[in-house]
Order: sequence, then C-alpha cells, then structure tokens
Amino acid sequence: RVYVPPAPPAETNRLYMVIDLSGGTNATSFAISYLDDVPEGGWTEEYKTTKLVLRRIEPGTFVMGCPTNELGRIPIDVGIFETQHQVTLTNAFYIGVFETTQKQYELITGMEPSEYVGATRPVESVSYDMLRGNDKGASWPYGYDVDEDSFFGKLRSKTQMTFDLPTEAQWEYACRAGTTTALNDGSNITNTYSDGSLAKLARYCFNRDDGKGGYGEHTAVGSYQPNAWDLYDMLGNVYEWCRDWFEEDLGTTPATEPYGPSVGSLRVIRGGGWNLLAYSCRSANRYYRGYPHRCSNLSGFRVALVR
Repeated sequence: RVYVPPAPPAETNRLYMVIDLSGGTNATSFAISYLDDVPEGGWTEEYKTTKLVLRRIEPGTFVMGCPTNELGRIPIDVGIFETQHQVTLTNAFYIGVFETTQKQYELITGMEPSEYVGATRPVESVSYDMLRGNDKGASWPYGYDVDEDSFFGKLRSKTQMTFDLPTEAQWEYACRAGTTTALNDGSNITNTYSDGSLAKLARYCFNRDDGKGGYGEHTAVGSYQPNAWDLYDMLGNVYEWCRDWFEEDLGTTPATEPYGPSVGSLRVIRGGGWNLLAYSCRSANRYYRGYPHRCSNLSGFRVALVR
C-alpha cells in the first residue's frame, strides 16, 4: 500500500477547537467553534460535559522512548521496549485537553459503560472496538474508516470531521510537550512505587482521595497539573487507547509520521492508570494488553482530530 499522511486537521490555526455536544444523540449535528486562548474563568464544567475541547499541536521532531538509565524503565526481559528513536510529525493535529468524560460519551453514544460513575470522570470500560468498530474500524493502518455505529462513527457523522484516536507517536509527542524526562513537567521519578513529583500530575495508586494511599479509583478529569501544552491527565487516571497495533520494539531508526505495524493482535494503550505504581505512569511507558475487544475500568481515551 501507499501511505498518505493526513491533511492539516482544519482550515484554521487557532489554538483550541470546541465541539458543542449539548444536543446529545438527538442532534443532527454538533457545532464547532474555536478559541485563541483558555476562556476567562478557565475550563469550567461545561468543557468536561456538554462541550469537548481540543488543543492544536504543531508539527515537530522529538525523541520517543527513554534512555536506558531512566528509573522505572521496563526491563528488557519483559519483552516491551522503550527504545529511543527520533520521530518527526509533519502535520498539525488537535487532541483532547481532557480524557473523554462519561457525560461526553453519553451525549455522543447514548450509553454509559463506566464502572466508577461520575459525569466529569473519564469514561472507562470501553474497548477499541467500541471506539472504532471491529469491521471497517479494524483496518488501520490500511485506512481511516470506522464503523458507523462506533463512537467515532457517530462523532464523525455529526461533525463531518475525521476525529479518531491518536497514533502512539502523536500521543507521546503530545504527552511530553517538549520534555525529555520521565514525567511531562520536566522532572524524573525518584521512587518507582510512590513518587511526590508524579502525585502533582496524575491520579495513581498512592494518591487516592482519602489520602491513605493504595488502590482507589480514577477521579474527575483536570484534577491535577497540566503539561506545558495545557493537556491534563496524560499520565495516570486511566490508560488511553491509541490507534496503532502494538509492536514490542519500535527500534532506533528515525521515523516520519509512524503509523505502527501493518498487522497485530494487540492495540496500543498509553499513559498509566489510577491503580498503578509510579514507574507505570512515565511518558515513555508502553503497555501490551490492549486486546481490541477488551474493556477495563483502567482504560479510556481522548479524542484527536487527525485528518
């Protein structure tokens, strides 16, 4: 096949895109608007419920993966590699400021699948197949198609725009926001289990709401500090589905607009989650249990506009 990189995501250079979901499943279309900055008063509850906000990410080159001496790096004998390699993204894209919430998912699909309920909490217990479909939606990287009755099929129908999951490279580029450290605020973890720097950025297993530590639940999106590109919860809270098939080792060869292996049995999940230790919530951490049909209260996603 001949791979054609996606076109610029919108005929605009404005920083934020806002999708109005307030009409819900009965709406014939969802209106799109744009902002040049964070609104006065910040991202209020409406941007986590009846509106869905995405930020424009400019093209660039970064180093994906982590150095061999990064604390918490997955041991080689596990069979998952965080090999450093240069990646160039030639096209801008938009990506959700927040993980997709339960209210947003309900307004688009009419369904509420989550185990731990809360309107502004991330939707979870959603599979890759539910998001893209297991027919046309299973074709990536051979095409951008999704099933009409999937989440993205319904969102595309009401916006006439190609919303999708980010690729793994897009996800890590957005997560890092220019950083090269284990965490996306420019710091490194100092403890693989419980880490004070991570606690400022992410819900993980040692900062549950009651302050006692140990396993808890995910929490409302935007509860922790964002990265330099104003993206919240890229680390922790829930794992996030990416579009690509999983590959154990992405290698050292520089890549441009990588789109993952041609075939596979697992899809990529990134970011770490609410019941995991600090080392699993690093920017470079990769996960290997993304069976496309599998749902888990650890797994959610964020919307991207990629074409």
